[in-house]
Amino acid sequence: MSRSPVIVFFFSLSYSLLFLAPSCRAETNTLTKGQSIKDGETLISVDENFELGFFSPGNSTSRYVGVRYSKIQDQAVIWVANRDKPISGTDGVLRIGEDGNLLVVNGNGSSVWSSNAPFVSSNTALMLDTTGNLILSSNDSIGDTDKAYWQSFNNPTDTYLPDMKVLIGSAEIHACTSWKSTSDPSPGNFTMGVDPRGAPQIVVWEQSRRRWRSGHWNMQIFSGVPSMAALTTYRYGFKVTPGNDGKFYLTYNPSDPSELMKFQITWNGFEEQKRWNKSTKAWQVIQSQPSEECEKYNHCGNFGVCTPSGSPNCRCLEGFQPRHPDQWRLGNWSGGCERRSTLQCQRNTSNGGEDGFKAVRCTKLPDFADVHQLSSDDCKKKCQNNCSCKAYAYVTGIRCMIWNGDLTDVQNHMQSGNTLSQQDVYVFDSTDSFGWTGLPSHLYMATVDAQKETQG
Repeated sequence: MSRSPVIVFFFSLSYSLLFLAPSCRAETNTLTKGQSIKDGETLISVDENFELGFFSPGNSTSRYVGVRYSKIQDQAVIWVANRDKPISGTDGVLRIGEDGNLLVVNGNGSSVWSSNAPFVSSNTALMLDTTGNLILSSNDSIGDTDKAYWQSFNNPTDTYLPDMKVLIGSAEIHACTSWKSTSDPSPGNFTMGVDPRGAPQIVVWEQSRRRWRSGHWNMQIFSGVPSMAALTTYRYGFKVTPGNDGKFYLTYNPSDPSELMKFQITWNGFEEQKRWNKSTKAWQVIQSQPSEECEKYNHCGNFGVCTPSGSPNCRCLEGFQPRHPDQWRLGNWSGGCERRSTLQCQRNTSNGGEDGFKAVRCTKLPDFADVHQLSSDDCKKKCQNNCSCKAYAYVTGIRCMIWNGDLTDVQNHMQSGNTLSQQDVYVFDSTDSFGWTGLPSHLYMATVDAQKETQG
């Protein structure tokens, strides 16, 4: 029996669509209720830069749901859903649950991860944006971050991307958490985020202990990362911007939006900024911190200054001396320094020199400053009239900074011509101490030993 050409055409078309359906799923960037992504299937962003699906990291056989780069050879994972609840086998499914939340379920149908958005609708939909952001919203406002019920950018793992916003709050914000190892994305020992005290600065913590900080943001660079001044292409990428909720956020956008850029807290505790090099087809590390001994947090102790080109690296601020001289002689500077002379305002007698300020040039101002909207003169007076004040600085882009506690994590890179990162901090001290020149520790100890021999 002969068949009509029209019937043959529609039969062939239906047959083709049936078998092309799985690959068509890989072409879409959205997931709606009733649909699912099985292991082996993916969502692809419109620009094809990012994909969402199941993966196994390193030499692991465990399965996770994550977002990773799609078009490049190194499909680095930038976000993981079930990072502490892996799935064994390839029967996992990603879908939208009955309550409207995004779910990852294992082969037994048990949920191993949920977006846990407190407010969702019955017609939620998921979109993978061109920024790499997963946006869960109403099907009527799909992709609208202002109306999102949940988004991965607000729940990052170990990677900070352009267009991502990090809240600048009244407390330390531990935004990103490292992987436990290169093949285990479960939460590791290191976190990275923003500490807003004084002025926003990026901090890396090892559990609850500071490991590294960027120095304060002066509206142009992070003062403790002098290399930013040389990287003019990326210098103005960071901004502090107000959100629709009235809060302030730290954002980053490269000058060339087409470039793939990311910041990551590595499993072993380094903050890395990477750019995808199209020519070499590899990730180029633009900067990695801590990069040297002086970058390690408070390497020279309180009231110490660390200079990478110094020999040794550590010295005391002028007017201060090693708290434990024997330890300093052995190269252990963690004990820091102490005042050589008591402040006049702390004495019970009027004997001794007046209190004054000594300017110290550094590239990374001390940690834990308080900021006041005062002029330079009023800033000086505020510190001078408070005996507990240790130092002040007036920084363009930040204004009056005052330190009432110990001066910690002070660095001086002494890079010639780098005026963006060179700042003066005015240390409050007795003028009795101003004759000392702040010698490096080995010269200072030689002077102490010579005095002992003379007195002996």
